[in-house]
Amino acid sequence: MGGMSKHANPANRKHRDEGYTLIELVVVLAILGILVGLSMVAYSAVGRRGAVQNAAFDFQGVLSSARTRAISRGYPVWVVVFPTASRKGMTGGLGAFMVVEDKTGSWLRAPDQPGMFDLVVDDNSGVTQVTFLQDYSKKARFAALSPGRTDLYGAPFTGLAVRTCSFCSGADYSRGAVIFFPDGGARFVDGDGTFLSTANQSLAFSSVEGRSQYLFAISGPAGYMATFAPDKF
Repeated sequence: MGGMSKHANPANRKHRDEGYTLIELVVVLAILGILVGLSMVAYSAVGRRGAVQNAAFDFQGVLSSARTRAISRGYPVWVVVFPTASRKGMTGGLGAFMVVEDKTGSWLRAPDQPGMFDLVVDDNSGVTQVTFLQDYSKKARFAALSPGRTDLYGAPFTGLAVRTCSFCSGADYSRGAVIFFPDGGARFVDGDGTFLSTANQSLAFSSVEGRSQYLFAISGPAGYMATFAPDKF
C-alpha cells in the first residue's frame, strides 16, 4: 500500500515502441561509417603484407624445389631472375623468375650464348615454370628497401650486403641465375653468362609501397638458403 508499482511505466513503453530517434540513428550510422573505414584500412594493409609474403614464400619454395630436383634427378636446375621484367617487356616491371631443367647440360656448357637468358613463357627447352610478380595483386616486386646494409642478415650470412639481386647484371636489362647441381651445391651466373666466384649471394622482395621486405641469401658451396624479414630497415 502506497509502495512503488512493479509494472513498467506505460509512457516509457510507448516511447520504445515508436523505435529509435533520429539522433540515435545518426549516431549509429556514424559509428558504422568509422568501423567500415577502419576495416578497409586494415584489409588493405593485410593485402599488402599478404602479397609480398606469398611471393616470398613461393620463391623460397621454388629455390628449395630446384635444389631437390637437381639432387634427385641428376642434372642441373636453373632459377633465372629478371628483376625488372613484366608480361609486356623486360624493363619497367615488378620482376619475374623462371625455372629451367637443364637435362642435356646445354645451358651449362654455354651460358654466355646469345638469347640464353631470354624470358621464355612457352618453350620445350626445359623451362618448367615462369612467374611474374605482377600477378601478386601488383603489390610485390624484386627490390631492396635498404640496399647496401650489412647488418640485416643472420648467421651464416652475417655481413652479407642487401641487394635486389647481387648476381644480376646486363646492358639491356638485368638478369642472372642460380644453378643447383646434383651434389647439392650451387653456382651463380650474371647477365653476361659469366660464372661468379663470390660464394654467397643475396636477393630481396619488397612491397610496392615500400613498407616491408624479405631478404634471401644463398650459399654457393652448400646450396644452403635462408630468408630474413627484418622489422626495421
